[in-house]
Amino acid sequence: MPWPPAVSSRRVALVIYGLALLVYITLSGLLSLAGLDSRVTLMVAQFLGLLGLSLWLVQMMKIPVRQAFALRPAKAIHYYMAMGAAIPLQATGGAMQFAITNQLPENSPTRQMMEEIVQQFVATETNFDLLMLFLAAVITAAICEEFLFRGLLLNLLRHRGGWISAIIASAVLFALFHLNPIVLLPVGLVGAYLAVLVWRSDSLYPAILAHGLNNLIALFGLPLIFNETTYTKHLWLIMGVSITTLAVVFLAYLRVTEPSRQEGWREDLDSNSIEGRFTNDY
Repeated sequence: MPWPPAVSSRRVALVIYGLALLVYITLSGLLSLAGLDSRVTLMVAQFLGLLGLSLWLVQMMKIPVRQAFALRPAKAIHYYMAMGAAIPLQATGGAMQFAITNQLPENSPTRQMMEEIVQQFVATETNFDLLMLFLAAVITAAICEEFLFRGLLLNLLRHRGGWISAIIASAVLFALFHLNPIVLLPVGLVGAYLAVLVWRSDSLYPAILAHGLNNLIALFGLPLIFNETTYTKHLWLIMGVSITTLAVVFLAYLRVTEPSRQEGWREDLDSNSIEGRFTNDY
C-alpha cells in the first residue's frame, strides 16, 4: 500500500494541518496564561507544534528524515534566488498589507487587535529582547514553518495532484495558519514563492533561507526604509516597482531552472512496520 494514499493524501494533509494548528494554538494560549514572553511563547509553540509534530509523524511512518523533508544540497542558483528576491518580495508584501490595513476603519476591532499584537511582539527595550525577537521571528519561524508547510504538507499535497495545485493549496494553508485576516494575501504570496523554491530546487534549504531573509527584512530592514508617511504618499509607486522587480526576477528564475525530478516518498506496509521510501508522483 503506497504512502501517502493516492485518494486520501490531501485529507491526511488537512488532518495534520488541523492537528498542528490545534497544538500550536493550545500551547500558545497555555504559555501566555503562564505569563511567558510572547517571543518565548512563539518559539516553544513552533518547536513543539510544528517542528516536533512533523518529526514525530515522520518517525511514526519510518520515513528517513532527510528524504521526508527534502534535506538535500541545492545548486547555487536557488540560493541566489532566495537572496535576490528577498527585498522585492517583502516590499510587495509590505505594500499589500498597508493597502489592506488602510481599508479598515481606525477604530475597527480587528485592526486594533492585530496592531496591538504586533506592537507587543516587536517591542524591544533591551538587547536581550532584540535577540529573542530575532530568534523567534527569523530563526525559529523559518525552520519550524518550513519543515511543516514546505516539507511534510507539500509532499502530501502534491501526491497525484501535481506541483501547481500543491503550491496553491500549501500557500492558502500557510496564510490561514497565521490567523490574521490583514496578512492573508501577502503571507499567501510568500508561501507560494517558498513552495516554488522547493519545487525547483528539490531542497528545503533555499526555502528556509528565503523565509528567514523575508522575516529579517520585514522586522529589521523595511521599517527603516518605508514608514507610514512614505507608504501613504508613494504606495502605488512602491507596489508597482516591487511587483515588477519581483516578476522579472521570478520569471528569470523559472527560465533558467528545471522542475524537480526527484521521486516522491511513499511507504510500504507489512505486518511489522512501515518502511518509507520515495516514488514518482508525476
